Amino acid sequence: MRYFYIFKINKDMSKIMKDNSYLLYHTLETFYFRSLDDVRLGNVLSRQIIEPIESKKIDIMLFKHYQNNYFYMKYKNIHKLHDVYRRENTELRIYKTYLKMKTDAIRPRFFDILRNQDLFVCDFLEKDYFWIDSLERTALFI
Repeated sequence: MRYFYIFKINKDMSKIMKDNSYLLYHTLETFYFRSLDDVRLGNVLSRQIIEPIESKKIDIMLFKHYQNNYFYMKYKNIHKLHDVYRRENTELRIYKTYLKMKTDAIRPRFFDILRNQDLFVCDFLEKDYFWIDSLERTALFI
C-alpha cells in the first residue's frame, strides 16, 4: 500500500525546482516529519512553497469523469476507485492544501485526471517523488 501526498507548488518555486526535484522533496519531507514544537515554523515555510489547491474544481472534475464508472464511489471529499479487473483499490482525499492518495496500484488512474496542474507527488514512506506531468499518458489508464 502506498500513500501519496500531492501538492500544488507555487509557480515561482516550480520554475526553480522543476529540474531539481530532490530539493523540493527534501523540503516537503522536513515538513512531514516535523515535531509539534516546530509546527508554526513549518506552516510559515510551507505557505511560501505550497499554494492552496482548487479543491472544488478537482472534486467536480473527478466526479464528472468517473460518475458513470461502476467501480467509482464518492462521499464528500473522498473519491474511491475499486476496480477488481485492474486490481486497483485507490482512495483520494481532497483537502484545501494537498491531496492524499492511498493506493495499491502501481499507477493509479486518478493521476491521469490530475495532469497539467503543476502538482508534485511525494511518497514519504517509500522515499519517492515526481512531478505529475512527468508521467506518460497511456490509453490503458484513461
